[in-house]
Amino acid sequence: MVYQVLCIGHSDSCAGTGIQADIKTVQAFGGYASTIVTAVSVQNTQEVYAIHIIPPMMVYDQIHKVMDDLKPKVIKVGMLGNEDIINMLGDMLDEEDKDYNSIKMIIDPVMVNHLGVSMLDKDARDALKRRLLIHSDVLTPNIDEAIELSGIKIRDVDDMCHVAEVLRTLGVRSVILKGGALGADNVYDVVCDDDGTKVYQYERLDTRATHGSGTTLSAGIAVNMAQGLNVRDSFVRARAFVSKAMMAAEPIGSGFGPLNHTVKPDDSLE
Repeated sequence: MVYQVLCIGHSDSCAGTGIQADIKTVQAFGGYASTIVTAVSVQNTQEVYAIHIIPPMMVYDQIHKVMDDLKPKVIKVGMLGNEDIINMLGDMLDEEDKDYNSIKMIIDPVMVNHLGVSMLDKDARDALKRRLLIHSDVLTPNIDEAIELSGIKIRDVDDMCHVAEVLRTLGVRSVILKGGALGADNVYDVVCDDDGTKVYQYERLDTRATHGSGTTLSAGIAVNMAQGLNVRDSFVRARAFVSKAMMAAEPIGSGFGPLNHTVKPDDSLE
């Protein structure tokens, strides 16, 4: 069986994040990624220089035609670009006679990238919160995005746990809050779902190969869920792949380089 994931997001010209990272990650886990392009970015490992948003009807047509023909088990949503595209996707998901709501939905709310650059204006952020979170089976914000969505400051791991629980009250079924930006010697990620709130601790890696780490994590979760794993096991396996791909990365570019997606995922969930 081919495990299909529909990936919605932007194109990255240096291929470290966005749709390019989605494809490489899903393929690394033995799945098949179809892609919907919402924006084309001009960027390298140093900076995002420009973003061109695709017209909403072109995004709609891409989704519609792919869904007419392919049968993805999971939809993974990354950068959506603007309020119009977010509202259009919300309208599609609200249509109860369609098949979309029978598919698992992973939302990586790309609002602020790893360089601290805003990827969505305020109206688009509000629309994301209002229209899409209720459809999310898994939400994977970083610290800045979680603060924006919740309106609550995050200073430590206890705050992360609290904010993850607050985000679930917005209609999200599971929250995976990435804590890399806290800056401690260890990295703490928080998973909050029906089974409670759990903190995962990892040693901070000494590497600049971080470009696309969040995208890779959410895409890895998506393909593992397509293969039948639950949220926590999908996270553990995807998180291990991210660490392995970061440490195996060769220096590419003079900024924050991409991961090495050619590494093999670990079979163990330990």
